[in-house]
Amino acid sequence: MLNCDVLLTSTNAVTETGHLVNIDHAGQRVAAMIFGPKKVFIVAGVNKIVRDVNEALERIKNVTAPMNAKRLNMNVPCTVTGICSDCDSQDRICNVTTIIERRPVHTDVTVILVGEMLGY
Repeated sequence: MLNCDVLLTSTNAVTETGHLVNIDHAGQRVAAMIFGPKKVFIVAGVNKIVRDVNEALERIKNVTAPMNAKRLNMNVPCTVTGICSDCDSQDRICNVTTIIERRPVHTDVTVILVGEMLGY
């Protein structure tokens, strides 16, 4: 992902002030959002808009991460409980957290908010 010309991705949460908050398993998606590709398009539905960073982290850990872990058949507690328990599992999906506050200096990023629910 880091050496592609164009990256099309999404974000886990967008704050009302424009911060992009993401949590990843390995970090390759968030790394590419920050540095590498010449052009990055981030598409998000209105369901990902939250008030602030704290609300974003709560949403990710208690909605997005458990659903992603379940989709990927990860062996972690949140696939059963539906909420993050800050587990120490090797399959833990919440390993890398990023908050993009402004456009990265060397990356041309365009955020597209779609007026409907997209993803989780």
